[in-house]
Amino acid sequence: MWRANLVPKATPSQMVGTFDRFCVNGSTDPGQAERDLRAAEYIPLPNSRTPGARAWVEDDEAPAVALSDTMCVVAASSRSGQTARYVAETFPQARAVDPTPLGNTIEQAWEIAGDAPFLIATERTPDVDWYRYMLILYRPEGRA
Repeated sequence: MWRANLVPKATPSQMVGTFDRFCVNGSTDPGQAERDLRAAEYIPLPNSRTPGARAWVEDDEAPAVALSDTMCVVAASSRSGQTARYVAETFPQARAVDPTPLGNTIEQAWEIAGDAPFLIATERTPDVDWYRYMLILYRPEGRA
């Protein structure tokens, strides 16, 4: 697999579509989440730099997906455009929060209130020759 395809240059609509499919509406059962990713032709990376997380990739322009007990992350080379609109349309109750306490690479963050509150954040970090853009869904209570 080409290194560039591990975190490809996905379009903004691919980013939010993948995030919606696997993070927001994806199964909270780890076994089912794995079956769903495999059915979408994702393969797991053999090693993860983040303990407790498993990264999944496709050998095309689909964004990478990483799952842990509390987070779901979709990553691609630097893109922008649809995230704020997606959050506003999908979660009308979303409240923008100060991203500063979440880390210096977090650009935007929203709190989603409810029975099981969660955060959505965007992160942009330097990569080899580009920037990596991530959409993050964090559930403090875990995925289950």
